[in-house]
Amino acid sequence: MNNSLKLMTLVIASLVFSSVSAQKSKLVSAYNYNKSYERDKDCSELEKGIEAIELVTKNESTAKLLKTWYYGGNLYFNAALSPDSACSAKFPGSLEKSYKFYIEAIKYNIDAPGASDLDLMKEADEIQFASYIMNRKTEYNERSYMNDILNQKFPYLANAFVNRGVEQFQKGNFEKAKEYSQNSVEINAYMGRVDSLGLFNSAIAAERLKLYDEALELYTALTQIKYGGPNVHLYIANIYENRGDTVKRVEAIRNGLKQYPDNADLIREELNYLLLTGQTDAALANFDKAIANDPENPAMFYNRGLINDQIGNQEAAAADYNKALQYDPSFFDAAYNLGAMYYNIGVEWNNKASGYGLDETTKYEEASNKANEYFALAKPALEKAHEIDPEDRNTIASLIKIYAIEGEDAKYLEMKKKLDN
Repeated sequence: MNNSLKLMTLVIASLVFSSVSAQKSKLVSAYNYNKSYERDKDCSELEKGIEAIELVTKNESTAKLLKTWYYGGNLYFNAALSPDSACSAKFPGSLEKSYKFYIEAIKYNIDAPGASDLDLMKEADEIQFASYIMNRKTEYNERSYMNDILNQKFPYLANAFVNRGVEQFQKGNFEKAKEYSQNSVEINAYMGRVDSLGLFNSAIAAERLKLYDEALELYTALTQIKYGGPNVHLYIANIYENRGDTVKRVEAIRNGLKQYPDNADLIREELNYLLLTGQTDAALANFDKAIANDPENPAMFYNRGLINDQIGNQEAAAADYNKALQYDPSFFDAAYNLGAMYYNIGVEWNNKASGYGLDETTKYEEASNKANEYFALAKPALEKAHEIDPEDRNTIASLIKIYAIEGEDAKYLEMKKKLDN
């Protein structure tokens, strides 16, 4: 090699060395700026440190150094969680960047062949990465860095992501809410924990975004750890209802009842299905169970009364309607249905009486007496319904007929005037 070539080689080598040294110098500066900020809480130190670390990450000589990403993670961590809102506002996205830097730091910290080359955008590589973290036998180049990230930094980041997710959800930004919640789930998974709240928030956000497959997957995971109680099963059922899948909807309700057999809401949902499909015997059996679990629920008694009314079991229906009124004296439908049931039976007996001939006096009188007996039973219930809702025209019309039959002229005229008006 001639002298000129030797000189050129030395110059190039010198430049490369100088560039590497400059980048490593910036890395040291980033570290010092962060330490200075932690000591003095001067936001300008963070600005200088982040400016330096960003340059370091873009240089080939330092982009794959563990310290680059660990120091950067610390800088963005302090920016994201700064108690000075004006300071943290200078670093938008610092929470996400802190998490990203720490993940890269862990990747370059793992002492295993090929670990530093993992592409975390690929599912297989991401799974391999997670398996390294969760394996206690994994060796690290800097164990102290790993302990700091997992045991000190990640818990703060997870909590911050959850809070940010709630904030975004309240603002109606469900996409961001889901992203933040899932970050919290992921961080907790790396720490060997199940983030139930993060999963729950992710599922709700996914449902709001109509990402039903994702929401179902998340809700199903929650049912496996029994988080969210029976409501999660109702959310699953609601998604299937929106999809028009009745079979899956009922399956979700019944899966919920396996875990929460005494839950009134799940029982009521199954009852609605049984009633809609005409399975009255099964519905009555379920109402018996539901009432045993919730013995002062007027709606339960009212609905069981409806079934008994429909199948002609008037005595049981009347008992249920009265129970509903006992627990809710302002339950209009219970009072009206009780009165209407007796009133309709009275009308049937009246019609029978009208069908008898002049030579069937005994039968006529028996039928008329039966009609009057049921009208007398209907009157107090309909009066109660009228007291609850004085404007209901059906109630007024029924009372007019009863008062006319019983010869209560003053009450008849009063109701007639109300109906005319």
